[in-house]
Amino acid sequence: MKRFIPLALVAAGLTVWLGLRGESWDRAKASEGGKTMLKAVVHINFAESERQKHGLKNVANILKEEKGAEIEVVCHGGGIGLLVKDKSEHADEVARLIKDGVRFAACENTLRDRSIAKVDLLSGVDTVPSGAVEVLRKQQEGYGYFRP
Repeated sequence: MKRFIPLALVAAGLTVWLGLRGESWDRAKASEGGKTMLKAVVHINFAESERQKHGLKNVANILKEEKGAEIEVVCHGGGIGLLVKDKSEHADEVARLIKDGVRFAACENTLRDRSIAKVDLLSGVDTVPSGAVEVLRKQQEGYGYFRP
């Protein structure tokens, strides 16, 4: 019995080690072949226009570097102004990014709290019941989290 325990521990450790090596090798192989798609959720909950501009520039740079990246920009709280027709200082850039496949999601809780109608959102913007929950869900789905 005393011999069995150390042997079992060595076998378990070797199994874990080989599993981790295989996983990292699979990721490297997939990246080289372009099979792994970058997925990111970008969290905008701040009103500062200049910071929003830099966030959108980050999204554009990600798309340049990672063709076909799946990106969702979630706006709630102070960040909701980025997606409102008469308030957004970056409507043209949002429209361009939507054309490039970026999904923009506005928080319905924030819209309700601020008395903003869905028709007042920029064209192509989706809504989600809760911006905070959407960010968390995306992370659970394997999206990387980015907050400019």
